[in-house]
Amino acid sequence: MNSKKLAKLFLFLIILQALVNLIGALGPELGFDALWYHLTEAKLFLQTKSIAPIPGNLLYWSGLPRLGEMIYAFALFLWDERLAKLIHWFFGIVSAYLVYRLARRSKPKPAALASSLLFYSTLLVGWLSTTSYIDLMATAFLLMALFARQWWGRGLALVLAGATKFHALAYNFVITFTPWSLLGALPFALVNYFSTNNPVYPFLENFGFGQDWLTHGFVFWLSRPLRLFFDPLFRVGPVILILFIVSLKHKPRPWLKYIIPVFFIWFLGPGSGFGRFGLFLIALLVINSAVIFSIKKIPYLITSLVLLQAVVGITGRAYANQKYLPVILGQQSKADFLAKNLKFHFGDFYDIDSFFAKTIKPTDKVLVYHIHNLYYLNFPFDHSTWADPQTNYTHVLVGDNQSLPKKHGNLPLLYQNPTTRVKLYLNEPNP
Repeated sequence: MNSKKLAKLFLFLIILQALVNLIGALGPELGFDALWYHLTEAKLFLQTKSIAPIPGNLLYWSGLPRLGEMIYAFALFLWDERLAKLIHWFFGIVSAYLVYRLARRSKPKPAALASSLLFYSTLLVGWLSTTSYIDLMATAFLLMALFARQWWGRGLALVLAGATKFHALAYNFVITFTPWSLLGALPFALVNYFSTNNPVYPFLENFGFGQDWLTHGFVFWLSRPLRLFFDPLFRVGPVILILFIVSLKHKPRPWLKYIIPVFFIWFLGPGSGFGRFGLFLIALLVINSAVIFSIKKIPYLITSLVLLQAVVGITGRAYANQKYLPVILGQQSKADFLAKNLKFHFGDFYDIDSFFAKTIKPTDKVLVYHIHNLYYLNFPFDHSTWADPQTNYTHVLVGDNQSLPKKHGNLPLLYQNPTTRVKLYLNEPNP
């Protein structure tokens, strides 16, 4: 296949992947971290009209740079979680475009499109494009910093990256020694200081999340470089690694000066997050691989590997996204969809039969126990991790089929749902 036809095929597959991803972005949110803190923080910031860290050991990540959550708060103000998901989907496209532009600086169009397709067709990027996480947002800002030719453009991009994700503070120094990303994180450090007396909140608060660096054990952490490409949980696959190794045979290799330090920053980082913490590294690897497609005669096997990954990425994401079509097309209610797809045994919540909407008044206040992912709680509440003992709570909600805490005595049970695993009690005032 000649280079022009190959370029058209690569572009077609990128567009097809974007449309498949869009289906997932238009559906209700199911992502664990989105329902745990990205969207929940955004919702609470909006309700409290404050971006101060949320007290307690449940939403401790609210003290990290939170530009993404602030953007999502505005999205929730305008619509609902679908707009937040569409924003993240858009940043996935921006990231793929920047991969193309960075590769295009020194390589022909088919080679640059091959790099963009390699990045965008990973199951990892496809999945993230259907969530309201912030990883694609942070990756786009880091790639913008690499793409910018003027110091002020590079600085602005790194400020935005530093205001979005904590990891950008380290990646900043791979791109430039001027600590622009610290300026992005500084406003949130000041908010932390004035609200908690700890500018680096949640660090130094003894929340216990330091074990994330060794999540799943030391062997898992040490083996992540291989797991990134061979463990299905990382959603990347081996094609990118294979093509990167092949690309090392070609000179020049200018991207190695970025790839090597970025690799060590990622490797020394948290052991959790699976593949998404390696997005910036993956982007650099595929940009470097563009050199393979710039030679006069591209090996058939190389082209086949790129097309294989694209087919797997598109069909895999299409299969995963088909469940959203009935609710998007109005053939299924949101409540029914979430009742069938949320993981209530894993801390999710939804008012699937509208009992809470009919029962809890705006003047009521619910005290919540044993529910981890709070985004879909659409009534006034405090979680037990930040509850005020002076507040008069009208109801007590207990999740995960747990018993009512003994300190509440024997309150009358108003509601119980075996599907959502919750119990609602009426908290009668003392006589």
